[in-house]
Amino acid sequence: MCMNYYLASTNDNTDRTSEIRALLEQYGVCRLGCGVFAVSGVDMPDRTALMGEGGATTVVLREDVQEGYAVKLGSFCTVKDLYIQGDPARTERQEELSVGTRHGILFQGTATTKDWSGQPRNSIVNNCFITGFTGGGITCRDTGYSTLSSLTVSDCHILYCGAGINISHYSEFHKFTNVLSEKNGYGCINNGGNNVFTNCGFNSNIMGFLMDNSRNQSPNNSHGSMVGCTINHSNANEGIGIMSLGTKAGYIFTGCQVFFSKIVIEDSDGLVFDAMNYGRKVEIDIKGGGTVIFSNSVFQPAPDAIRITDNDNVHFINCYNRSTGEVVGA
Repeated sequence: MCMNYYLASTNDNTDRTSEIRALLEQYGVCRLGCGVFAVSGVDMPDRTALMGEGGATTVVLREDVQEGYAVKLGSFCTVKDLYIQGDPARTERQEELSVGTRHGILFQGTATTKDWSGQPRNSIVNNCFITGFTGGGITCRDTGYSTLSSLTVSDCHILYCGAGINISHYSEFHKFTNVLSEKNGYGCINNGGNNVFTNCGFNSNIMGFLMDNSRNQSPNNSHGSMVGCTINHSNANEGIGIMSLGTKAGYIFTGCQVFFSKIVIEDSDGLVFDAMNYGRKVEIDIKGGGTVIFSNSVFQPAPDAIRITDNDNVHFINCYNRSTGEVVGA
């Protein structure tokens, strides 16, 4: 292969960051060949593309980088067809809920208020396998409230990270499609707003899907949707699949399956769970807050427990045990 923007692997621990950056700056494209490429953190210039040969191309964040990322996106960037690795020894799910400082792909802004000026613009991540990072496999941090600062992620698999997907407060309009986030601490921390997840799997994580505005960190927390996703086998079938803490702007879950995972809702409002399929070992625990609706859904069997405290606005509409036909409700 003789393309000028092609970089061959040396298959050793040589830091290739500067070479990758140079090709991105010169050609706008860097294509990595088969093999291993050690990096200390690739900062992608705006309007550039970094790609490989799928699982045959491994980008490894060097062990001596204690706080950083393998790849940081600029504006209008594309990352595709890469195996991105943090700690090669992380081949099992961590057994505690903590998010560290080493990230796979970082989409970073500076917004900590509603001012979104100067934020990174829309970028794309496609067909990547991301594993072994103490922080987020994919992290969106302080990217602002603009529709033009969206990260679109599709057809990726994220394993053995502190959080498979980690979206901070003041980070909005991100889209995730066909993403499997499995065997992480958190499958997803979704603390921004307007973020949408379609056909994704959050399975065998310690906690599946968290929205946390318990300290009023952001007025725009939540108000997005999860469509056609699976949340299964949280924390060896004893954990929480969906947790909402202090989310006031509403969220829609529709056409999803929740098996062997609890649902915990505290001080939240405007949550709707519609056309859902609930399997074994599902418990529902609601404390405080406002309107919560479970509608047009089936349970097999009936929930192990439905506990509602300090909330008179929880509704079960057209919910049934799919084996017996019995009505399910509080």
